[in-house]
Amino acid sequence: MKIRTTSVAVAAALVFALLGTTKVGAQEANPSAHTVKRGDTLWDLAKLYLGDSFMWPEIYRLNTDIIDDPHWIYPGEVLKLPAPGATPTVAEAPPVKQAGEPMATVPPPTAAPVQVEAPVPGAPAPTPVASSATGTPIPVYEPPPVLDGPTVFPRQRFDMAPSKRKKTPAAPMPTVTLGTFVSAPFVDRGGGPRGYGHIQKVVNLSVTLSGQNPKQRAQLNDEVFVAPPAGSAAAEGDRYVTYTLGPTIEGIGQVVVPTGVIEVTRAPRDREAAVAKVIKMFGEIQADQRLLPYDSTSLHIFGHPEPVRDSIITEVKLVPGMPILPGLQDYLVIEVTSHDGIKIGDEFELFVPHQRSWGAEFADPAIPIARAQAVRVTPYATTLMITGERHPKIEVGTLVRRVATMP
Repeated sequence: MKIRTTSVAVAAALVFALLGTTKVGAQEANPSAHTVKRGDTLWDLAKLYLGDSFMWPEIYRLNTDIIDDPHWIYPGEVLKLPAPGATPTVAEAPPVKQAGEPMATVPPPTAAPVQVEAPVPGAPAPTPVASSATGTPIPVYEPPPVLDGPTVFPRQRFDMAPSKRKKTPAAPMPTVTLGTFVSAPFVDRGGGPRGYGHIQKVVNLSVTLSGQNPKQRAQLNDEVFVAPPAGSAAAEGDRYVTYTLGPTIEGIGQVVVPTGVIEVTRAPRDREAAVAKVIKMFGEIQADQRLLPYDSTSLHIFGHPEPVRDSIITEVKLVPGMPILPGLQDYLVIEVTSHDGIKIGDEFELFVPHQRSWGAEFADPAIPIARAQAVRVTPYATTLMITGERHPKIEVGTLVRRVATMP
């Protein structure tokens, strides 16, 4: 009894000493087992005991009878550790267990048995002691079990300091997004663009064969038969913008309203029409609508407009769609053109000019109404998109001035 009590006291003293050591001390002791604590991962245990996180498969190989998936280890599990001097297995990436795929098991090597003394009645529970390769008892710290959930193997780790990591600069964004540019209505010559193509038919056999009007509407991913614009070969992969004609602005030109984008899937052959698929829709696409070549000019325009004070002051000539209260991302047409030096990305301010009321001591200052950006510029007019709004009173005749221009 005295010998057994002395052994318990020695084990308790060793536990106390082990708790006071650092991780370096744990490495020097070369323990043969580790009891998983909350927050432990195989990656961290390999770094602690083997000095290299990528040697985690060596610990997993010894514990396949306990660990089903190396991404998950649970508090309270006692994991065997490689013996000092063992040839390590270094992994380049952690294995991933696919759904329904059984995890291959590797029979663990023979490990030294764990020696646990019988408890003494009335004495505190002894500390588990494992035998090392030389037979010297090594205390193994076992904290109170916390079984409230698994620990997750880290999916991504960086051993390199953040300051030394290679940083990839983000690609610059166009000043005006391609979607905004392509879908924006614009002004062309009277009667619209020349040499346009058209949609001959929307491929919808269930509607056509039932005796319905063949001028049916197309949906996203529907096929259409097309006659390409003049001078276009309609090769596979070519894209066209479908459009309708809007109102005519007197003295300015014809409003063109894009309705979608189609992509050729089969070039014309044997005097047959080309086949295309609807890939984008901005509005209603029907048979007999016209086609324009796809324009991606905005993808090549970068930068930010710079403030400028100039004399370009004009007014709103049209609010496409005629909303009751134009708001953010609605379009406006103004009577300035590319010949006036207007560029895609220029910024404009809608405002009420300063004025003096009858009998007032001071004149009313100018009142800003909204901000807008030029998204389409032609030789006939400029299309703006509202980007900010302070007052909803935007209508035909509202004054507009340029406040920033692209470099």
